[in-house]
Amino acid sequence: MTRTRMDIAALGGPWSDTMEWYARAVGELRSRPFDDRTSWVYIGALHGIDRPGWIAQGIVPSTIPWPVPGPLSDRYNQCQHAGWFFLPWHRGYLFALEAILADWIAREGGPEDWALPYWNYLDDTNPDARDIPQEFLDPTMPDGSANPLADALRGPATRLGPQSWIPADITLSAQTSETVYTAIPGTLGYGGPISGYSQFGNGYGANESNPHNLVHVMIGGDNSSAPQGWMYDPNFAALDPIFWLHHCNVDRLWEAWMSDPTHVQEIGAAWRNGPFPTQFTMPDPAGSLWVFVPDETLPGAPLAPTYDSLTSGTGIAPAAASGTIVMVTTTSPPAGGGRAALVGASSAALTVTRSPVHTSIRMTDLSPSALGVAASAAGPATGRLYLNLEGVKGKSPSGVVNVILTAPGADPNAAGPDATRTVALFGLANATSAEGPHGGSGLSATIEITDIVRNLQTANPDELEAHVALPEGGGDSEITIERISIYARRDQ
Repeated sequence: MTRTRMDIAALGGPWSDTMEWYARAVGELRSRPFDDRTSWVYIGALHGIDRPGWIAQGIVPSTIPWPVPGPLSDRYNQCQHAGWFFLPWHRGYLFALEAILADWIAREGGPEDWALPYWNYLDDTNPDARDIPQEFLDPTMPDGSANPLADALRGPATRLGPQSWIPADITLSAQTSETVYTAIPGTLGYGGPISGYSQFGNGYGANESNPHNLVHVMIGGDNSSAPQGWMYDPNFAALDPIFWLHHCNVDRLWEAWMSDPTHVQEIGAAWRNGPFPTQFTMPDPAGSLWVFVPDETLPGAPLAPTYDSLTSGTGIAPAAASGTIVMVTTTSPPAGGGRAALVGASSAALTVTRSPVHTSIRMTDLSPSALGVAASAAGPATGRLYLNLEGVKGKSPSGVVNVILTAPGADPNAAGPDATRTVALFGLANATSAEGPHGGSGLSATIEITDIVRNLQTANPDELEAHVALPEGGGDSEITIERISIYARRDQ
């Protein structure tokens, strides 16, 4: 049976038939005990679990055994972030929950072809696209019963967009700016850098950075309140029913990106077969566990979804969405990925607070022509520059930092918005904790700075200053950065 995932805004809501069944099914799964692999809490724990935090918030009783006995019960905290398995793992996760929900809905007399909807928040033809859908805000359902979709801890925002604690906006920049899935070290790729099995790896991909991370922190709130909204913390995020519509859209953006034949999808064996010996494990509607690999998530494969549109709110024009997918392995020629080189780095770690701190980064050669990021007599621009925040650590579940680049001695307050980049660090505490299942080394985040450096090149300086601070209006939990580096990538 083909299930087609639809835009929630096109379902005729609020409270379309699809969303009423979703709410009822969520309520059913919430009534099931933790040791039932089809329960809401078990499925949420696959993404991430903070047992003391869950007990403190009444999500699970203090009497639950830990870990819950049973085969492969240690698959909690399984979510893949900051690496090249982010997209395929979450596609399998969506498939598993959708199958469990649809099974119950069909047995209760609902639609046989029920599918998860998606939140098309970047649809510029819909002025209300960024509003949190009303079904997640109403305290009751149309029949007057309590609404399971509103039963979640969230921040104060009811609309996506810049907030006091996150001045950046969500965009579709990843859809067209990154044409290669796998990132060369020090640069961005659509799907992230090579990684192993890790709840938090060594670098976000472009899709994960924006919009994924930004939407999580916008809905979850900032780190000035305790506890934060569930979407702010990967150990709580999947408990919020809105998580699933957000991730359906993130998944749809990937599907749309692959439909453009100018983009290059990874299919190397290390990606296609997934990590080993640890593998990705999901429950089916009967509560049995099954294993999947990324190869099964590619278009046409068993876990591939069907969407009503791959062009609305995806940045991919209908003429480009040919459905012809270009696939290469990382051991093949870069196919547009080019070569990258470290051209500068800070010499000391930074402790970031509300008050800006800065560091100088001396470049080996900051000539725009030499780096290939500006046109020259030899030809057009052929490269890009990327700034990397390496070894980022902090105690908050997630974090946000502003980075302003200036020439040496320049006032960062006079730099203007075009010189500022905001980075959302989803899962910061997990990646920092040495006691966590995969953490301890912190996060790395990569941002493109080509245009900023071009604008600074009028004086042709041989160094930059990076000013880093927590945004005004956010929390005060300090963040440390081991190093700031700059890489140049030549695309030809």
